[in-house]
Formats: sequence, structure tokens, C-alpha cells
Amino acid sequence: MPKDSNRAVFPPVGWRNSFESEYVGPDRFGNGQMYNVSLHGLPLMRLIYDARDDEITVRCLLCDQQEQAGGRYQDYRMIGIVSVNATALLVPMNVPRIMKHLADVHDEPLAGIDDMDFFNCLLDCCEL
Repeated sequence: MPKDSNRAVFPPVGWRNSFESEYVGPDRFGNGQMYNVSLHGLPLMRLIYDARDDEITVRCLLCDQQEQAGGRYQDYRMIGIVSVNATALLVPMNVPRIMKHLADVHDEPLAGIDDMDFFNCLLDCCEL
């Protein structure tokens, strides 16, 4: 499980993660670590942290599983990728797509969490 981080943006003092996360284990291909994320007991996302690329792939647990890799396996829909070392200026470029999917497709407004808090929640869920 990851312990070090190249994180460029940190939450303010006293900040608290709105999500609950559970470590699942290594991903299917051994390239990363998986975490399931929920909000108030509702499973929302699966995060796959790839330390080589310093990225978190976000998959939607609310969507049905789909065929991946030409039908070789089933997985949840990928709804975005978050760069761990994104600067505060880049966070609004790679986070809103994920939040928009949850709000528009699944009517999950995320309890008013803004994009910077969402970013910090995702990194915190992956222990970064």
C-alpha cells in the first residue's frame, strides 16, 4: 500500500475526508493498488493508484460492469484519471468530469463537496 506521495496540493489544517475508503488489494494487472470508496455507506468509486505514473484511475461502482479489453474481462466504467502531483491550477481540469458523472448520471451531488476537497478526498482515500 502506498505511503509516500508526490502530492503537490494538501488540504488545509483541520480538513476532514468526507469519504470512507477500504483497501481492496492490488489491481488485476499488478500495476496499482485498489480502494473502494463510499459516501454515507453508498459505494461510489473504485480508485486504482498507479505509483509508476503517479495517477489515480477512477471507476464508477454505481455503473454496471462492462466488457473491457475486447471482452477479456469485466470492470466498472472508468470516469476519470487524477494526477497525484497536480497543482491547484490543474485540479479543476481533471476532477470536474468525475464529479459531473456522479451528479448527472447517478444524481449524486456529493453533499456540496467542491473540486479541491474532492481531489484531497481521493488522495486521502489512497493514503497519499
